[in-house]
Amino acid sequence: MSTSRLEALTAWYKSLSANHVSVPVMISGDASFRKFYRVDEGILMDAPPATEKNREFVELSALYLSNGIRVPKVLSVDYEHGFLLVDDLGNETMSKHMNAEESMPLCLRAVKLLARLAGAGASGLPPFDREFMLREIDIGTEWYFRKAQGVTFTSDDGKIVKDAAEIMISNNLSLPQVFMHRDFHCRNIMLSGDGLALVDFQDSVLGPLTYDFASLIFDCYRDFSEEDRTFLIKAFMDEVRKTGVLGDSVDFDEFRRAVYITALQRLYKCVGIFSRLYFRDGKNGYLQYIPRVIHNIRMICGMYPELSDLAGLFEKYGRHNPDFADLVNSCSSFKAS
Repeated sequence: MSTSRLEALTAWYKSLSANHVSVPVMISGDASFRKFYRVDEGILMDAPPATEKNREFVELSALYLSNGIRVPKVLSVDYEHGFLLVDDLGNETMSKHMNAEESMPLCLRAVKLLARLAGAGASGLPPFDREFMLREIDIGTEWYFRKAQGVTFTSDDGKIVKDAAEIMISNNLSLPQVFMHRDFHCRNIMLSGDGLALVDFQDSVLGPLTYDFASLIFDCYRDFSEEDRTFLIKAFMDEVRKTGVLGDSVDFDEFRRAVYITALQRLYKCVGIFSRLYFRDGKNGYLQYIPRVIHNIRMICGMYPELSDLAGLFEKYGRHNPDFADLVNSCSSFKAS
């Protein structure tokens, strides 16, 4: 953040009240262009209007809160400059508590929260439709294969991605469409008071029941065993059946396939997002997660023969650009179990 922008943010904050006298202390940035600062009255967000969805953030904050789901409440906003003051949910993200003792109880709490979200009023949310998903899949193809690995797809390669995309899209569209956070993972789930709260919700849409849950159990930043995934899938099925969103006729294997193929669509996008953050935005902190993402892509594809050719593309082109492959491996401590 430029000095002039920080000065402008500070001046705006102090102009809101004569009692606003604290000095903003930077907390962090994130994968977007936003920056966050703590003051006595809450959290200051610097969210440049050219790149950030500030109106959506404000509107969705109100929508989440109206559905009884804890998110930062917007206290003041300057849309022209992209400055917001929101209430402070604290420092305790779920990611800080993903140890052997705490992770599963926390995941079960997150599952219950997801069931509540699935039953929440989602009127007016944009749909996570075919065109939306195709754009996301294109991110993986463009930024991981073309930009990062320097690959020019053959017609056969292109057909593999097209066929896999159709499987992923058809799967997602066949599912109940619910209130979807779209980035539901351990870094965006806060332990606030005696409950859980959500941040980074400005991209919420109306989408498949399985998407946020898949984001949880195929978290790009954390590992889950298949035993744990099985346990959590059963728990999630139980919770969403209570809401009536999922019928009793859906069996475990059918639902697991739906979850895993939804996860595949998200993971394919994420490998592109992490590559784009490096090549376009100069952020190398996400390269370390690419091996985990690709491992999970290949694992899912290996479970379903109709997707085996997509796994083959990652094997075929995984070192097409050896400099990028070596950089990624040097950043990462991930080891496949």
